Amino acid sequence: MPLLSFLAIGYSIPVIAEVIRWFEECIIRNYANPLAEQQILLSNDDISKKQFLTMMNDMGIGITGYRFDQQSNEFYLQRTLHDTLYELPFSSESDGTRKLFAALPVILMALKEGRLVIVDELDAKLHPKLLRYVIRLFTNPEINKNGAQLLFTSHDMSTMKNSIFRRDEIWFAALDSENSSEVYSLSELRKENNDPINNTAAYDKQYLEGRYGADPYLKNMLSWEV
Repeated sequence: MPLLSFLAIGYSIPVIAEVIRWFEECIIRNYANPLAEQQILLSNDDISKKQFLTMMNDMGIGITGYRFDQQSNEFYLQRTLHDTLYELPFSSESDGTRKLFAALPVILMALKEGRLVIVDELDAKLHPKLLRYVIRLFTNPEINKNGAQLLFTSHDMSTMKNSIFRRDEIWFAALDSENSSEVYSLSELRKENNDPINNTAAYDKQYLEGRYGADPYLKNMLSWEV
């Protein structure tokens, strides 16, 4: 049994209880699983709803409202064109729209309450600019006033830039000789002269050049004979 769990179960220690609450409040989403897009958390609060719609429209999803139909058990997204209201079932929306509609309320909740949100495959089905928009929500102190944190996995190269992340914020997962995953930070890597990677380096370019490891060996793959 982990020591933290043992202390929480067997003793009444305020600081341990606080740590346990922090872990319990972490939000975990795996959008590699299609069922995650069906788990939609929406607030009935008018201010939260307005904020949600504003952010959706900022990202180019031009909706004016939404509603849930109890009989059909279906969400409908609403759009107003030429003063006429149109509705489209959530299941008929594009993959990217469904992903944003499901993920954004969770992200807003984390920002509002200062929680950690962990997302697998955050970049899946999202345009790189939309992924960058989500990251900026957490790195902008005017928006992230409560210290919320975002931990996500991604294969997107367009955000692996020094203008978006610090070196210690970029981590790689690489398979070793025993097919186990080794996780290490960009800040741990050293050049030939033992100096750290420059904080002005083109991280995406150097990664694709194979300088950081944790990449598929495309040259070997392309030389395979079928």
